[in-house]
Amino acid sequence: MTDIREHPPPTNARAVTRILPAVWLMVAVALFLLAVAGYAVLVHAFPQYYWTQIDTAVYRDGGIAVRNQPAMLYALELGAAKLPFTYTPFAALLFAAGSGASFATWQVGLAVLTIGLLPVVAYLSLGLAGRPAGLARAAAAFAIAAVGLWLEPVAMTLFFGQINLVLLAVVVGDLALPDRIKGKGIGIGLAAGIKLTPLIFIPYLLFTRRVRAAAVGALTFAVTVGLGFALLPRASAIYWGGQFFRPSKHFHLDNQSLNGVILRLTHAGPDAHAYWLVAAVVVGIAGLATSILASRRGRELLGLVACAAAGLLVSPVTWSHHYVYVIPALVLAAYGTRRLGYRILGVALVVGLFGWWPVPIGNRGGYDPKAQLLPRGLLLLAPNQGNNGAVEFTWRGLELIVGNYYVLTLLVFIAATACALVLTRRLRPERAVGSRARCRVGSTSARHRPVGRSAS
Repeated sequence: MTDIREHPPPTNARAVTRILPAVWLMVAVALFLLAVAGYAVLVHAFPQYYWTQIDTAVYRDGGIAVRNQPAMLYALELGAAKLPFTYTPFAALLFAAGSGASFATWQVGLAVLTIGLLPVVAYLSLGLAGRPAGLARAAAAFAIAAVGLWLEPVAMTLFFGQINLVLLAVVVGDLALPDRIKGKGIGIGLAAGIKLTPLIFIPYLLFTRRVRAAAVGALTFAVTVGLGFALLPRASAIYWGGQFFRPSKHFHLDNQSLNGVILRLTHAGPDAHAYWLVAAVVVGIAGLATSILASRRGRELLGLVACAAAGLLVSPVTWSHHYVYVIPALVLAAYGTRRLGYRILGVALVVGLFGWWPVPIGNRGGYDPKAQLLPRGLLLLAPNQGNNGAVEFTWRGLELIVGNYYVLTLLVFIAATACALVLTRRLRPERAVGSRARCRVGSTSARHRPVGRSAS
């Protein structure tokens, strides 16, 4: 037997160990740039389908309204699409700061920021999955970002010119901070102050015993509300008086929340609101409990994704492009388990369900073999007319599944995660007995093993 310290690894082996992650990083960056180039070519060829940025126009015009007609913020029809402003007064104040820039600047700037944040979100999510910092993690982040750019929620975020990726980066970045950081929670509070959905992460922090972070998040959110009332008092009174919640008009296909499903199933009937409240309470509690249990088991990324899923489901309005949490979900699928087969299956499910696939979609939605073959989300295979008409009320059979499958996917995910966590807990005592037995055998062998020697 020889002492390991007498024969250190060869210098060449150490060099290869250092070089290999750098090579993978260069390959991953090249793959990401190729995905971006492909997206740019598509936008240039079909700008009418992929470069409208109607929501970017609403942001900019909302900021201009704050500077000129603040009391009319929620009464105006903004942008070329004549849409109302649906964000918080605090968000309008932020948009006002950049409203002096041209619309083209807003378009390009927000698109570049969105694409640039994809590897950042992936890198932070990999950290929550337990991957150590370094070149290997950066390479994985760029590879995931390359795939993520061609997922429907991300593609539609770019199409509409939304700020979803910005808010996602703020939330994930906040949760990735060590618990000892005193400012943890500020990011979640700010994100919720702009768009209410991230509010669910405050009770998530609270019940996962990060009380200070939850308090900081709640206080930050309260400050954003206070700033809105101080600087935009009338607009704040209108918004917080009920403007933010109008459930009866959100039955269209793109609203992939429990509320949207119930409105479609009941044809926006008078009892739809009551049904949604019951469903939201049940699913919200179940989803939040699942995320808390996952976090307490040390599965922080699983907890984040489960909490986000609950928030997306219970929100009265969750457009399909709000599902950008599919990026952390893709990281979870790729790195959340040690078994390669499960990882491959998980990635295939995420990409298969949320991918931007080339499918022929008719003018009114639904499969049309004569239509042009362009990248679209599979959700559009359900007949729809956008925000015009009520085709959704005519769905039958398979159309009901296709038209609601984002919600169905999240419900299955939460249920499966909860079952897996509960079953793991029940099996733990038996595994603990086996572990103690192995430890006793190992400790006995260790007493007879020469110190500093190889096992051979």
